[in-house]
Amino acid sequence: MTAEPTTAEPTTTEATTAPGRSRADLLLFLTISFVGAWITMVPLWADGLRRTSAGQGTPRLAALCMVLMMLVPALTAFGLTARGRGPRRAARILGLTRATPWRRELRSVAVALTIPPALTATGLALATAVGWYAPAHLPGPGAVGALVLSALLSVPLYFGEELGWQGYLLPRLLRHGRIRGLLLGGAIWGAWHVPMTALGGSYPGHPAVLGVPVAVVTAMLLGTVIATIRLSTGSVWAAVAAHLSLNEFTLPLTRAVSGRVVDPLLAGPLSVSTWPVTGLAVLGIWLAHRRGAGRRRSLPVPQPRPTAGR
Repeated sequence: MTAEPTTAEPTTTEATTAPGRSRADLLLFLTISFVGAWITMVPLWADGLRRTSAGQGTPRLAALCMVLMMLVPALTAFGLTARGRGPRRAARILGLTRATPWRRELRSVAVALTIPPALTATGLALATAVGWYAPAHLPGPGAVGALVLSALLSVPLYFGEELGWQGYLLPRLLRHGRIRGLLLGGAIWGAWHVPMTALGGSYPGHPAVLGVPVAVVTAMLLGTVIATIRLSTGSVWAAVAAHLSLNEFTLPLTRAVSGRVVDPLLAGPLSVSTWPVTGLAVLGIWLAHRRGAGRRRSLPVPQPRPTAGR
């Protein structure tokens, strides 16, 4: 997010001029995205793979399935939007094309990259205070360089999610109210991860009955922050940067800095110890929106000038 105020919000023709069609398309998008997520995880369920420890690595089959899963929302959104419009217009509607000057866009991306680490660092401080985390050392230049390279190679995958969630879904949820739409979008995002979460993807070693609700609440909070970044810039680029920073930097750095195996349920960007921090961020977003709405309601209504009588 940038310091400069903006009113840019993603909109689509369907979401604003054809409510019936928009609802049908939204249902189709969610159906394909959720069914597609489960289908891409079938090989892991069939293989009986489950993460039982935070120290367990990611097998190649699991990595491939996750890549395919991440591409489902974008492909679905692009296909639905491009019908009768063509790829160029679809890219503009979904926020893929640049919505602001390049200098401002790059500044927004740079700031977005810092938001997940800032939230996580504060959450780790809380986790350290209660004994859930033990920082031991800073990562070396080689480790940081490897993370940067991995992040650059993974950029298309995060577009795979955010074109769907922030480009297609978010505009349609905003009709239910801004804050309600943001939280609902986050809940949908968390529920979409269930096929992976139930296998111990986010919280290894914990039962699905615990991991799934925690994942949904976490997604509601973090998803609201990412969606707000999307709304403040008018494009998905900064939202992609925030999501990439969350997965490619904060998660591995949390493990790299610790002197012992980290339980992601208790410490890290997806942990309950980060909930108070992201919760405060969401509260700030709500207060800022409420204050802005109040200012808009209080603006004086221009009165017509009296005309001279004849």
